[in-house]
Parts: sequence; C-alpha cells; structure tokens
Amino acid sequence: MKPVIQYLGENCKNCIKCVKSCPTDAISIINEKVNIDDTKCINCQSCIQSCEQKLLKIKDVNLEKAFQEHEYNIALIPTAILSDFNQFDELKNLTYAIKEFGFDEVVQYSDIEGSLYKQALKDSSKQGKVMLTSFCPTINRLIKQEYPTLVEHLLPYDYPVEIAAKRLRKQYKDKDVGIFSLCECVGKLTLAKEPLGKMDSNIDYALSLSRMFPHINKRKNKGQKDIRINKYGVKSNVSALFGNRSLSVISVEGMPQIRTVLDLIEFDQLKHVQLIALYHCYQGCIGGYYLWANPFEGRFHIESMMSDYTGELVLLDKKDYFKEHHMDSQKQTFKERVAWFHKVNAILETLPKYDCGSCGFANCRHLASRIASGEVDDSLCRVKRR
Repeated sequence: MKPVIQYLGENCKNCIKCVKSCPTDAISIINEKVNIDDTKCINCQSCIQSCEQKLLKIKDVNLEKAFQEHEYNIALIPTAILSDFNQFDELKNLTYAIKEFGFDEVVQYSDIEGSLYKQALKDSSKQGKVMLTSFCPTINRLIKQEYPTLVEHLLPYDYPVEIAAKRLRKQYKDKDVGIFSLCECVGKLTLAKEPLGKMDSNIDYALSLSRMFPHINKRKNKGQKDIRINKYGVKSNVSALFGNRSLSVISVEGMPQIRTVLDLIEFDQLKHVQLIALYHCYQGCIGGYYLWANPFEGRFHIESMMSDYTGELVLLDKKDYFKEHHMDSQKQTFKERVAWFHKVNAILETLPKYDCGSCGFANCRHLASRIASGEVDDSLCRVKRR
C-alpha cells in the first residue's frame, strides 16, 4: 500500500508538534525535514490535526476522472454521518444531494454493521477469554504492530464497508461498476484501491466526506431520497451505545485508554469481561475527523432519532464476513529482538532522557533506536552537545 500521509515540505517551522502528537513515534525531523516511517504509522491523523501550517495531508482522488472510468457509480455512505443531523429527514436530503452530485446509486450499510454487532455479542460469549472487536483500521494496525500477541483476541470479521462493496460486486457482476466509499476518518481511506493502493479491496475509490460537503450542501434541500437505517448498526458506531449494559461487554475510546486496556489484556489483568469494542475517535466513529458536526452533541442527535431506524438486519453467512487477522511478518527472531532491545537500552543510558524533542524525535528512546540502526548519531542531542 502507498504511504498514507504526505509531507508537503514548505514553510515548516520545525515546531515538533507533529512529532509529539504521534502515538507510535513514526515521525521525526531530520535536517529540518519531516520524515514519516510508514512501517510505524497507524494512520491516526493526529499529526495532520496538530500541524498548524497544514503541511501534512492525504492524497486525493480525481473525482472527475474516476466518474468517467465506469458506467455505473455507487456511493457508500457511513452510518456515523447521522450524528450531524437533528432530524432523520436531513439524512434523506443528504442522500438525495449525493445522488444528484453524479452517483447512480447511494447505499448505506448499517444492516451489515448491525449483523456483525449481533454476531460479536454471540461469538465472544463462547471464547473463554477477552475478545476484541474493532472496525477501525487504525486500531487494528496498532494491535498488529505493537500488540502482536493480542491478534488472536480480535474477532475474525471483515470491515462492513468492504462486505457491502463485495455484495455490490456480486449484485452488479454484469456491469462496469465504480464503488466509492465516503469516509468519516483517515483510517477508512486506506480501505480502497485509490488513492492509497489497497489492490485487494472491492472498493475502487475512497474520499473524505468533508471534501464532498461543499458539493452536497448546495443540493441537500432540493429533494429527498428514502433510506433505511438499522438501529443495531447505529449502536455499533457509538461507543456509549455499544453493548447491553452488562459487565461482560464494554467499549473503550481514545488512544491512551485503548493502550491501557491492551496492556491489561496482554498481562492477563482484565477479568470479568468477554468483549471490548475499540474506537480510536471520541464517542466512536461519530468522532471521525471528516465529519463536520461535533461528537459531543452527535450522540444525542443519534439517540433522539432512534425510532426512525427501521431497517432490517441483513442475513450474512460466515463466508461473507469471516476474515482472519494475521500478525505482520516478524523481520527478527526473538533472540535478535532481545539483542536489539539491549543495544537500544545501552545507547539510551548515554542520553539525558529529558524527552524534550529538540533532536527531532519524539523521545530519547526513539533517538536511541535510530542511533542503533546507524541512521543518525548522538550529535543530534542538543543537551548532550552542551
């Protein structure tokens, strides 16, 4: 897959806010240039939000060209967009506006999310250990990279938007169909062939909802298109609504809290819990970076419309949703990893451990690891130089 976050390289003030905001130490500044380690980046967009100069961005899809590539274009819209509305009719207005923009069909996949929500509650009760469910690519990437022993705790489900695209491919197998995913966050932009090169996806293009907003906003009051939403699919998108108020099911949101709970599971310190739903964004998917309203009110908007969610669940066979999670390949043996750890620790002992960031790395350990790999030397440490 192509690098997700790009550095534009102009007018950077080397304020190191992007470096400090990165939860996986994937960003460094060397020779006054921002470097992003794609093997560590989990596409959480924290650096994009922290950059005041707006020098970090995501590659866009050429919409005009994409439309011309296919005879029939379908837009997949996320359930989380409900948080932006006070009334359900506003979603119907938006659906009409998206279709008027140039799509031949608009599809919503809360019926699939609802089915997987129910399946997760059912499957986790049989495991005898804490199970994790996350339809957030950012969180799944974090687990595979930094908590590989917990991969077996992830329920083996594909992403709902991917399942929806696969069903559409089957439905329109005799047509040249272009499938567009309108995304509420950076993580979900990675689930498509374009612009980021996930070539095994059934989704052709992924683009942000915020990019579409100017186009659909001027069309949204010109008509309505009926759309059905499943209430369990809605619950799966909002952390506060997930579960059945039982102590055996909890939801966790935000990177610091997620790391805490993953640490507890890794050391077998979490008892009496069968299933944990993990959300990178505040309040769940309704906190997505590309949604235009705020998630503080979003939950109440969604709850106030609960009687409008009359859509049925879709019946899914296991083959429709099953996808086993695999740990990223290990480049080092365990013995090599231990030796590497000792080498980094030895270098770390020679550094001041202030974690000031003036060297261009998030902390002294990150600098030590780069020194150990031979990429830089300790002259970058200003405190040690003095």
